[in-house]
Order: sequence, then structure tokens, then C-alpha cells
Amino acid sequence: MLPLAASSSVLSAPGRLCGSRAAALRRAFIGAAAGRARGGGGCSGDSGDCAPLPRRAAMATTAAAAAASATASAGEQEVQLHVLASSEAVLREFQQRFEPAEGFRCSLHYPGDAAGAPPQGFDASAYSSALSTRELGRLLLATPCIASTQEFMRRHAAVLPEGTVLVAERQTSGKGRGGNQWTSPDGCLMFTAARRLKVPGSQAPFINYLVCLAVVRGVADAYAGPLKGAAPDVAIKWPNDIYSGGLKVGGALIHTTWQGDRFSVLAGIGLNVSNRQPTTCLEELVARQAAAAGAGEGAGAGAAAAAAAVPRGAVLACVLNHLEACYDEFESAGFGGMEKAYLASWLHSGQAVEVEQGAVAGAAPAGAAAAAAAAGGGGRVRLTIAGLSESGFLLATDAAGGRWELTPDGNSLDMLVGLIRRKLPA
Repeated sequence: MLPLAASSSVLSAPGRLCGSRAAALRRAFIGAAAGRARGGGGCSGDSGDCAPLPRRAAMATTAAAAAASATASAGEQEVQLHVLASSEAVLREFQQRFEPAEGFRCSLHYPGDAAGAPPQGFDASAYSSALSTRELGRLLLATPCIASTQEFMRRHAAVLPEGTVLVAERQTSGKGRGGNQWTSPDGCLMFTAARRLKVPGSQAPFINYLVCLAVVRGVADAYAGPLKGAAPDVAIKWPNDIYSGGLKVGGALIHTTWQGDRFSVLAGIGLNVSNRQPTTCLEELVARQAAAAGAGEGAGAGAAAAAAAVPRGAVLACVLNHLEACYDEFESAGFGGMEKAYLASWLHSGQAVEVEQGAVAGAAPAGAAAAAAAAGGGGRVRLTIAGLSESGFLLATDAAGGRWELTPDGNSLDMLVGLIRRKLPA
């Protein structure tokens, strides 16, 4: 990423700089430089090469931050944002547009100032080196702690450049499906990515699926080294979870709004990268997989564990690379070209599910005899998952060959419990 060498700024709703906005826009821009800078700083260009970054007066920056904290209004959420941009144009657009929403107070930090380094644990160099997108993630906002990345992005969608990504070290109120809380221990990668998509409204359900596919593909890229090209043991649990060995290691929460002629999409993603609690993490499962594969070659568990320690910045970049590619394909050709890969990456082909008889919507496929043949004990209907329907829900078949569309009833944490079925034409 190409950094600005600048001192910190503090903004509060309605978004006025504590200082001069004109001065903020005159900050020196550091271009690409050969080699890697020792002692930190940001990265420049697609190559990931780092430029030496001049330092500003630490005392002034610290004093400004302290003053901002002391004068924050009660009830305001204070957010520390470390800004990494891939170009001067992207950075300038952010500086010109960004204003905190009501209830937020934001301190902005750039590489080169006393508090400008990204949060501890996030490797900006690894991120920059691995990122190959055209737009997505070219403006990265990194914060050590925030209530919810998706809530912040939702509240600030109108004042952030296209493709902005917000990544957090910790979330205090991370959101999951149905309003459930997503816990965020140290080592978890949590981010929200913004993108606008010009697709028909009927295609909205498929956005969730392409995001999950991008996560699986990105994880495979990130860990291709320690696994020597083998695919990590991760799969999609419909509709939005990432599982390994029966344990959840990640998930996605998609927020869409219709604006003008397209969807504004916020993809919130959480991945257990190096935190082994509360379930397991990518680092642990990849190390186990690599150790098993290398046992015949004399590779020890220690070597496998070391190889599996991929920086979260690199994992984030790999996921964003595939997410942008999936978005682009979705806009140009729909989900059809990705469906086969999606179904190859999920857990459910051929899975038997039971649906309450009382939840049946529509007529039985071939009269009472077929309905009786499909029904099990206790008034439940047994169906087999076959794929996705044209409208983006589960496609299932019964014992008589009838085709059914299954939709969740919204009453269970497990989306495969409490399914409602609708008869599809033969």
C-alpha cells in the first residue's frame, strides 16, 4: 500500500477536523520505493515494496489524541482508524469525503505519524504484498477495537470510497445472523468490505453464496504454501458459515440496500485465523493437515505449525482478491458459472432433511400416495438436498422424484432446522 506521511487528525460528527482540512489535504504522499523499510511503515504499490516514512512530532500527536479523548461527548463511540491507501487518488477521495456519522468520533492515523502504524497483529506488508485487486481493499481502514465493523460501514457507506474495507483487531458487539453476537477473541480476522453491484433484484440471494465461495477460495490461496497446493479442509454450511471437521471457523453476514439502479453490498466476514477458541482455527487445522501430509517425508509437527502461521493481513488480501473476482463475474454473467464450484465447496449435496408436514406449502407432488411415501414417522417429510433453486434457496427431492424449494423459517440458529417447503413444477 502507498502511505501518506502525516500527523493524526481527529474528527467528530458533523465531521469537522480539529485543525485545518486544507492542511490535511496538503500532506506529503510517499510513492513506491525499492526494498523494504526497516522499522515499520506502510507498503507501496502492488509489489508490496516499502518506502521509508518520515516521522512527525510524537508529542503533538499524543497531545491531540489525549485532548480528543478528554473532550469526547458522552455516548459517542470513539474509533481509531489507521488509514492505508494504494494511491494518492484513493487517499485524497477518502479525505475529501469522510465525515463521522452522528454518535461517532474518529481519530485518523497515517503511516509516518507517531501513532500511524496499523494495530499490533495486523501485518500491513503481508496485506499489500498479497493484494491484487483492482478496487476492493485499495483503501483499508484498520482499527484496534470497534463495536461492529459492519455497523460502522453501514453508517458511513455514503462517505467512503467504493471498495473500502474496515478490519478490526477486536469487536465488542460483532453481529451474526438473526442478531446473534459473533465473538472476537485475539487471532480472529474480522472485516467488512463495501461494493456496489448492478444486478437484478431477483439475484440478491446469490450474493451470500458467492461471498462464502470467495472465502473458501481465498483461504485455499493463503495456505497453499504450507499445504503444498492441497485444499484446506474447509467447507460451506448453508447459507453463510464456514466449517471444518464439524466445527465452525468462520461466517459471513451480508447487508444489502437498493440504491438507484444497483445494490450497495456490505460483506461482513469473520474467520478464526489463529485463535483456537471457542472452536478451532485455520492455523490449527492447516498445521494438522500439513503434518499428516508430511509425515512420510519426515516433517515434524513443529515445522508444520510454523508454516501454517500465515499473517492475517495475507489471509484478508487473498479473500478480497477472490471476492472482487466473484463480484465481477456475478455482475457480468450471474451466478451460473460459479454454482458448480459452490456446490463442490458445500456440505449438503445428498444430505437428508426432514420437514414438518404442517410446514408444507402447496399441493403434494402426485397426490396422497406420493405424500404418504415421502412422509416418515411423526408427521415429518423426508427430502434429499440436490442443490440450489433458481430463486436462490435449497433445492430438494422427495422419494417420488418431486422437486421442492426449501426456505428457512427464521426460528432456529441452524438454518436446516424448521425448513418450509414449496412444490416446484416438474
